[in-house]
Amino acid sequence: MLTQLNIQGLAIIDSLSIDFSHGFNVITGETGAGKSILIKALGLLLGAKASAETVRRGREAASVSGLFEAPIGHRCSEVLDRYGIPAEPAAGSFTILVRRTVNNKGRSLAWINDVPVTIAVLKELACSLIDVFGQHENLRLLDPVQHMNYVDQFLKDKSLVRRYGAEYAACQEALYELTAMVDDFRTKRRDADYLAYRCDELRKFAPAKEDFDNVQGLCQRGSHLLTLVTGLEQVQGSLDQGAEGEALSRTFWEVSRVLARLEAVSPALKQLADDAGEIASRIDDLSFSVGKELSRTEIDEGDLEAAQERLAGYQELFRKLAVPDVDGLLAERDRLESELGFLESAAVEVASRLESLGARAATLTAEAAKLSKARRKAKDAVKARIEAELQELAMPGAVIDVEFTTHVRSLPALDVALFGEGAQVLWARAAEQLAGLGEQGAEKAQFLLAANPGESMLPLQKIASGGEISRVMLALKKALAAGADTCILVFDEIDTGISGRVADVVGRKMQELATSFQVICISHLAQVAAYADAHFLVHKFGRDQRTESTITCLAKAQSEAEIARLLSGAEVTPSSLENARALIVKARAKASRAAGTGREPRNVAATP
Repeated sequence: MLTQLNIQGLAIIDSLSIDFSHGFNVITGETGAGKSILIKALGLLLGAKASAETVRRGREAASVSGLFEAPIGHRCSEVLDRYGIPAEPAAGSFTILVRRTVNNKGRSLAWINDVPVTIAVLKELACSLIDVFGQHENLRLLDPVQHMNYVDQFLKDKSLVRRYGAEYAACQEALYELTAMVDDFRTKRRDADYLAYRCDELRKFAPAKEDFDNVQGLCQRGSHLLTLVTGLEQVQGSLDQGAEGEALSRTFWEVSRVLARLEAVSPALKQLADDAGEIASRIDDLSFSVGKELSRTEIDEGDLEAAQERLAGYQELFRKLAVPDVDGLLAERDRLESELGFLESAAVEVASRLESLGARAATLTAEAAKLSKARRKAKDAVKARIEAELQELAMPGAVIDVEFTTHVRSLPALDVALFGEGAQVLWARAAEQLAGLGEQGAEKAQFLLAANPGESMLPLQKIASGGEISRVMLALKKALAAGADTCILVFDEIDTGISGRVADVVGRKMQELATSFQVICISHLAQVAAYADAHFLVHKFGRDQRTESTITCLAKAQSEAEIARLLSGAEVTPSSLENARALIVKARAKASRAAGTGREPRNVAATP
């Protein structure tokens, strides 16, 4: 149950705390007083979308927190365990604190037992705790797409729906992958010649990382060696031939000999002759050393030319295939070979996938048959339970039925002719089965209603009035109550469009539901409020030139006065007050008889 709801800075609510009763809680108030804001606050705890507009003007953020109490073993504990959220059990139950904030920028945060969670986790938990039925739910009842979901709630074995859903999802995934493969094959097949040409070019060239490094290194070293050889040859040429075409040392040797002959005439020339001889000797030594160095600097011009051609081949492939380096070249080669391999093996792979899809389709068909059989059995329960409830809701001659129609869907176009006749046969067999199976099974469901005896059975959306839809929805919810595993039922003005005796029955039905669930009902009907275990009044007032909404749990006299106001309007008269008291006494008596135990309703509102 929801034991406490706290709201801060939401819309026209500044600060509010509500302690709910275990049983039947009714909330009344003038139109526009703020009842819908309570539903909005609950919606935030359920994971509804938050927006900056919900934050009260002047506040930086709005916050909502709800304190829940759930019995040990309730399925909501599975959600807590799955996400590692602690919960301390005590006296057969455990508490869950859910908090949600939204700031004036629209950013939302959520916590469960002070553990930060995503909105998806919040929704998952909320679905196991609260079931909200409002006027929007009445509109859902008019949508045939939703009808199968209602029917499935009457199934004895609800795992049939889960198993079918899992198989359907697997089939859809297999179909998607097969379609993608066939489309990919057709695209690649159009480019097969180009792929083969490029792949053959790469195979012949045989690129390799080591080869590229060797070729690039040889070209770089060859360039350096050519520069060195050219320079050494130029030096040696200058030393060996000089300016007159003779060796440069020969000139100095000649100078040395002339000076030596002149030494007899002038002894001072001896030193000059020796210097010239030394220079000539040094030049000869230099020429010898350069020649020796040149002989050690060998280069095979043929190898260098071949390496340069190979490097040019790599660069040309880089350009053609738009890759930056040899790694990209190798990756492109692998891709081309993979795509050509795919074209060669696609027929076998497609046949394998078609066989797998056929097997899944057969399994799905079998699951659909089980589900269809169970639904047709559940149909009788749907009719019996809802019609029984409608009898009490002042629709004694109403007849409801569920019409099942075969599901037909269009499958994606899949041309497998390119893969042979066998593939076509496999696809035709699988497609025939899948075409009759949808997300919810082999059939669609639609509720039909004859609201009065003698009328034709027609779809709800064509004949039902607002009051009739409200009663059908309440009857449906009451019929489903036995198998429900939520703790809290919230009704947001589901009694719209009904009044009088029917309103009294609606109130009694709510009280009956409250024996199994905590019920929170926003209503504008006195007959419904009379059955309440706790009666809350929402009202708004002005303070500091601003409008503010608040809620009050009414004591006995206050509840009687509010029910009197609902009966007679704004002015509460002694007679309307007496009528209100009589209505409450009558409601308590009916609720006791319906319980079959003589138990009086808790009727917190009736306590002084």
